[in-house]
Amino acid sequence: MVNNISFTRAETCMVMEPRHSNIMGNVHGGELMNLMDNTAGITAFKHCKGDAVTARVDEIVFLKPIHIGDIVTCVGQLTYVGRSSMQIMVSIYVNDFSSDVMPEASLKAFFTMVHIVDGVPTQVPRLVPKTPEEHALYALGEKKYLEIKAKY
Repeated sequence: MVNNISFTRAETCMVMEPRHSNIMGNVHGGELMNLMDNTAGITAFKHCKGDAVTARVDEIVFLKPIHIGDIVTCVGQLTYVGRSSMQIMVSIYVNDFSSDVMPEASLKAFFTMVHIVDGVPTQVPRLVPKTPEEHALYALGEKKYLEIKAKY
């Protein structure tokens, strides 16, 4: 079985509430990371049609604070697959509805998810990029995958 990159895209929106905030009044980074992990899991599930667990999170970069009342959009995009692992780029965008400014990236990270069946890492379908954008994502994901492999 072969999947294309665009099929695996997962997106969710959420209003940030007081329960999501830290003592500074900003949205707590852990809340955002939880949202990102869930979105990465949905992306992985769509690709492998089964359970996947988080094996690694790389390069979490906080670019812009998020405040109570902001609407965030979390986007997960599969970029590359190994035998049983999947590289997923996850970004959170924040909307400022008090202006006409386009949503801005607030947080980005790369997740490595592993397909699990009966507690054992299991092969995932191949990934075939089709458009120029998908080829660029694939190249980025492959680069991250090889960097991780080289470390371990």
